Amino acid sequence: MVNRSPRTHDRRTFVRLLAGGAAAGLASPLLGCGPRSRSAGRKAIVLALDGLDPGIVRGLGARGRLPNFRKLAERGAFGPLATTMPALSPVAWSSFITGQTPGGHGIGDFIARDPATYLPVFSIFENHAPSVTVNFGDVHLPLIGGGPASLRRGRPFWSYLTERGIPACLSKVPTNFPVDETATQAIAGMGTPDLVDSYGSFSYYTSHRLELYGEISGGTVDYVEVEDNRVEAELRGPVNTLVTPPTTRRGGGPRQASVPFTVHLDPDRDAVCIRIGGRDVLLEKGEYSDWVKVEFTLLPLIGKVSGIVRFLLKQVRPHFQLYATAVNIDPENQAAPVTYPKELGADIARDIGSFWTKGLPSDTKALDYGILDDEEYVGQAELILEERLALFRHLWPRFEDGLFFFYVSSIDQDSHMLWRNMDPSHPRHGDSDVRFSGWISYLYERMDGLLGEILPAVDDQTLLLVCSDHGFAPFAREFHLNTWLRDNGYLVLKDSARRKDETAITDVDWSRTAAYGIGFNGLYLNLEGREKGGIVSPEKADRLLARLTRELENVVDPETGQRPVARVYRRDDMYLGEATPGMAEILVGYTPGYRNSSPSVLGATGRSTIDLNPWAWSGDHSMARDLVPGTLLASRPVTRARPSILDLPVTILEWFGVPRPEQMVGRALFR
Repeated sequence: MVNRSPRTHDRRTFVRLLAGGAAAGLASPLLGCGPRSRSAGRKAIVLALDGLDPGIVRGLGARGRLPNFRKLAERGAFGPLATTMPALSPVAWSSFITGQTPGGHGIGDFIARDPATYLPVFSIFENHAPSVTVNFGDVHLPLIGGGPASLRRGRPFWSYLTERGIPACLSKVPTNFPVDETATQAIAGMGTPDLVDSYGSFSYYTSHRLELYGEISGGTVDYVEVEDNRVEAELRGPVNTLVTPPTTRRGGGPRQASVPFTVHLDPDRDAVCIRIGGRDVLLEKGEYSDWVKVEFTLLPLIGKVSGIVRFLLKQVRPHFQLYATAVNIDPENQAAPVTYPKELGADIARDIGSFWTKGLPSDTKALDYGILDDEEYVGQAELILEERLALFRHLWPRFEDGLFFFYVSSIDQDSHMLWRNMDPSHPRHGDSDVRFSGWISYLYERMDGLLGEILPAVDDQTLLLVCSDHGFAPFAREFHLNTWLRDNGYLVLKDSARRKDETAITDVDWSRTAAYGIGFNGLYLNLEGREKGGIVSPEKADRLLARLTRELENVVDPETGQRPVARVYRRDDMYLGEATPGMAEILVGYTPGYRNSSPSVLGATGRSTIDLNPWAWSGDHSMARDLVPGTLLASRPVTRARPSILDLPVTILEWFGVPRPEQMVGRALFR
């Protein structure tokens, strides 16, 4: 029977069934940016170092610790790079990709909201249900439509190159999932989910029943038993939406596929043998495994989905403790498009082995909740860094002409988590492992070494840009935006929720609410004709925005005497494009040291307006954009007075003789 009604499963699940193992065996004789180029011998190299801070570069450079950065600066230019507001990676890199403001490309935060429900939604991609399915009893196979779709609007700048025969090789471009097929070759970056279709979901297994975590996000905790030096457990995979289980017919939900595994504990040593999927993995205490391939069965015989996972043995005795990373999409047998062409993933894996495909690989949530300690987090961070450098050394020798873009996330993610280790003034410094106080500086030096591998290729026909999307600042205190809105009468709770210490977005009385916060910096008006329960008329919007701006900029933290909000930005003063009317009217720019609270990001309220930051996540950049600029180094002198990330795509296109497309708002850096 054919069913044309929407279902919760999608085409990607069907792609998983058909993928099989064929891609891994395909030969790929030409996966570099080959000699077909019409670039007239010109090259452009972009080394994208997320979170590279100009102040830290300047400080380390003055101490002689970044010799290659110095060489590049002396040859061309070095300075701050104006970023977007918000100064968030998906927003800024989407502007780099399209040359448009957020009003054009539509990405205004990591988190947006559905105006019909007010519920938070992921801003980078969404899954569409298939339009046609074939049903065989409880089995549902999608045939037409469906699958993941990027929410980023606008044409990527590199497509103007490839349509002219100029190759474009892109590694880990953020907000490029599903991977864009207008490039010559590409690897998906930030925004790419794990196999469970989440932003990253770890697994933790412990035999210690008093090890309590409460409600956590970003992972699961399983309590296991040790019997005869053996532990039985299972690794969770994707939700199986191809089969309707009996629980669904009784009102439950689809089942999550899983793979069973057994851990055999060495009776004499702090070591184990993990038996999973017909493979034995030997681990000693404190050791991460190599990538382990796992297969999740969705349908007997034909329905297997391939993923990869790493294990960390935390402890054998007195309590058994085992951590597993998020299950990543297997690059050799892709359940969703993470490389273009698809065989590129297998080609890379044959050279350097399997690799992280999840967009942001570091498990920041596991450190936040104390599943990992600083040493274990750094152990993972080093694996990620070495793997990324191995990826560079696979791709770089194959680059011959055109555009080469290579992205590294390490400085950004590790500055988020380890800022407190290097900052004695941070309230969480006392909880940190001071052995890693120099880790962030070490990362800058490693990136200097990476730049040193590129510099010999720079000549008069080769443009080199080193850039970041934002800088960094401490995050010591939380500002609960929605709590402030509640306490000042702009956000009203339902009568049933007024006595709650903490509320969710579903506790808001929209018939009496004028403004609410969703995302790291966004403040929305509950606007008539846009939000489902909107009450603010367009005629009254300007006056309300002026009052909100004035009051937010005058909030004072009684504990520090500082203003948590450095500047409030008006959307309509900054954004151009068709997506603008649906985006947050106000972008709250926080003072370094402050950031929106995690509950408020999702629309929640709490007891206090300002609290100490409780997380290991201790550095941030979701502040006023002018206070956390990115970094730009170029191999040619920059003539533009205040360069912006919006100028970079225009500059690259003009380097290859391609005039600035009409929708791009930046200007070339060289005249």
